[in-house]
Amino acid sequence: MKLKTLYGLLLGVVLASCDDANMGNLFYTPCDVNTRFDQSMAYNQDHPIDTLQVNSDDYAFWVCSDLHIEEQLPPYVSQFLQTANDGKAQFIVYNGDLFHGQEAHAEYAAQVLHKESPLPSFYVAGNHDLYFGWELYQSRFGTSTYTAIVQTPSAKDLYIFLESASATLGQRQYEWLQGILAKRGYYRHCFVFTHTNLIYQHITNGVFMRDEAHALYRLFSDHQVSAVFTGHSHVANHETLLGVTYITTGALKDGELVRIQVEQKRLVEEFKQL
Repeated sequence: MKLKTLYGLLLGVVLASCDDANMGNLFYTPCDVNTRFDQSMAYNQDHPIDTLQVNSDDYAFWVCSDLHIEEQLPPYVSQFLQTANDGKAQFIVYNGDLFHGQEAHAEYAAQVLHKESPLPSFYVAGNHDLYFGWELYQSRFGTSTYTAIVQTPSAKDLYIFLESASATLGQRQYEWLQGILAKRGYYRHCFVFTHTNLIYQHITNGVFMRDEAHALYRLFSDHQVSAVFTGHSHVANHETLLGVTYITTGALKDGELVRIQVEQKRLVEEFKQL
């Protein structure tokens, strides 16, 4: 019990220490992670997400990350939008690095994705989306910490979206996550999406600090999270830790994406190349 208490105190120090400086990516973000979380929560109150109804207990969705849109539509984004409209999936998750940092890039990405995405879409902020300020992302995509529910004919699945653009969740977002996962038992499946890698893949552009990652591994395992999705590394990866599946998508910029088939007792991942 003493060890658990000490570990909790150490985790609090680690999370609190990462509020202002992105230790993994070595850049300063002018709006700290707790402020970003608070603004996402305020947005969520004014813009609640409707439950997404699907007509089968088995359904599919697309996951992509690292689009890096600039000031014109990249051919790989155009091709993905056509591919996603094949009638085999219900929605899309854009898991961070939607644009390449500048205001013009943010504006163009928002126009393209809001107007051209053929399916209901969910968005997460990545480190490139915050290079020149959280407001570039927040003013166009609203929130990066929220939940969504998918209702099938006989079950509900929980989707949790987390903001890790500074390679940390921060204290308040972590506590919010604990509260959400406390209700995990009401759902058939539970999926978590966040941009920054939890599992080190020999990359130099930042991952979660070890103590925070280990705490999240345990939290996800204790609450039987079905799968955790990340991007960021531009290298596809699939691992299982403490009974939880961790899926990293390669970069859409490099033509890589994943289609997930959700079934009653399992997931089927289909890594695809455009």
